[in-house]
Amino acid sequence: MLSHMILSVDYSDGWEQAINQLPPLLKRLSTRRLTLTYVIEPHTRKHIEDSEGAVEGKLMELAGRFAEEWGVTTDIAVRHGFVASCIVELARYLKADGIICCSTHHSAGRELFMGNITMNLARMTRLPLLVLPTEGQPSPDHAPVFLATDGSANAGRAQERFRQLVSDNQEGRIIWVRPEDAPDEAEQVDRLVYDLAESMPSVNVRILDGQPAKELLNMISDIKPALVLIGKRGTTPVEMLPLGHTSESVVRESLSPVLLIP
Repeated sequence: MLSHMILSVDYSDGWEQAINQLPPLLKRLSTRRLTLTYVIEPHTRKHIEDSEGAVEGKLMELAGRFAEEWGVTTDIAVRHGFVASCIVELARYLKADGIICCSTHHSAGRELFMGNITMNLARMTRLPLLVLPTEGQPSPDHAPVFLATDGSANAGRAQERFRQLVSDNQEGRIIWVRPEDAPDEAEQVDRLVYDLAESMPSVNVRILDGQPAKELLNMISDIKPALVLIGKRGTTPVEMLPLGHTSESVVRESLSPVLLIP
């Protein structure tokens, strides 16, 4: 499914904890190759441990460890520049299938002042982006996979990935949150999600009313799914129901891994 993934390495607080969630997800996503990547930023104060040789040495050590423990092929890449743009360009150059990064939660307001590599990647990438929360824990084997959908074209691409993930009778849940001001035409989405679930025996549906981001995050917090799939942005068949804000909120605040699908 996502055979080759770019793994962003940043050595920030919580990165190792976030990475602990990755091994079972690699199996679910059929990932066989990881390229570990560290970007040396031009505007940061340099120390000896930030030299290219030191960075390569640490990456090679990690790559060897992950190859042995996780049973995947690994290689490394060091880049210089701004993190998100370098990672996106590397993924394009290597023709990778997706990108993996870790997310430390903070508010949208703080993001304006400090920046947020995860959200920059989410906005820039044209490949699936797997976001691992630093506060998250590895999920049990029986944890379900969530699909958050609104019936849009972008949600449709997420639906295809979801179908692949539950093809071996893995438990799945399709979640559609009708906004409080949803027009009558939103019933089209009701029918869509029920039809989709009926084609997959291990999948059920939850249709909720309320604020989409809030309701999705509450369900994620309560059930702790193995993975949440959501489309990157776009609108539903009903033009007034935007998804972009919802997907960004879920990526920023989810305590379970999120696979953002462009």
